Amino acid sequence: MSSLSHFLSSKTFGPRASFIAVDGSDVLVLENEFLKVSVLAGRGAGVYELQYKPLGLDVLFKSPAGVGQIPAPIQTNNAEHAAVDHHPHGWFSCFPNGAGATKINGASLGFHGEAWGLPFALKALNETDDGAEATLVANCVRTPFRIEKKFSLKKDAPMLVLEETVTNTSSVEFVALWGQHPTLGAPFIDEHCRIELDATGYFNHFDEPMMRLRWPLLADGTDLSVVRGAQTNSGKMVYVTDFTEGKVRVVSPTWKLAYELKWNADIFPYCWLWENAGQTSAPWWGRSHALALEPFTGLKDAIEEGHGIIRLAGGASETGRFEASLLPM
Repeated sequence: MSSLSHFLSSKTFGPRASFIAVDGSDVLVLENEFLKVSVLAGRGAGVYELQYKPLGLDVLFKSPAGVGQIPAPIQTNNAEHAAVDHHPHGWFSCFPNGAGATKINGASLGFHGEAWGLPFALKALNETDDGAEATLVANCVRTPFRIEKKFSLKKDAPMLVLEETVTNTSSVEFVALWGQHPTLGAPFIDEHCRIELDATGYFNHFDEPMMRLRWPLLADGTDLSVVRGAQTNSGKMVYVTDFTEGKVRVVSPTWKLAYELKWNADIFPYCWLWENAGQTSAPWWGRSHALALEPFTGLKDAIEEGHGIIRLAGGASETGRFEASLLPM
């Protein structure tokens, strides 16, 4: 680990990085001319703030419960409540499982896996005139994985790059369902937003059995690329696939700004689409407007069904790269 337990950048312009304590919690802050990025190291190294500085606009969703002072819990059972109750949202990693509770090599894992709640430590931090980057690292508790997350910003570029590396530190093979969970929120998200992506197929979460359908229309003609307003008190969950390129854009005419996420579709061929447009069920109670577009290796039951997973032999690693940009229209 780095000997720099905390570091406050001396720079006031250009790419810069600080690792600071806020209310007793470690926070990584990266900035350049366009973006301010805040990463909650103690909560899974999740990106809590992705602010487009020219507009003073943070595009990420925040849980109605806030960050809170509850320490990150270690998931030792199959309950969904730990992730729902204790994660402040934003952008976090789902690993080594992504959907409901499951078992991997006999280890019980809860909703969204282990990574989201782990405390990460600073491994490296670097500033130059051309860019700033920092690497955070954590070890899973119930599985033998090490996770490294390198965040970087370049000069004059409105793009955050995340390179996430997972390593099996054991001597036996492990499988995993792996994904990213970036969630956009109001005021950036509203009923005028549109989803743009170059894909042809999707699966509806609520169909049994799930069958490949043609993006973006439901059977009743509903256009899934249209974001619904919070007043609709509705929600949806589908899994988009058959990408020609791993890229999705959410375009906001209101803010004249587009959020764009790129990734390697060879590793992550699915994009889970979750929308909470003022859902009145627990735990939201009509207080949230959120849209998540989540690159994943497989569908929700990938571990149980044995496909859409990564296989890592003892000592093996895999790296995913994700580029999140905020682009003026």
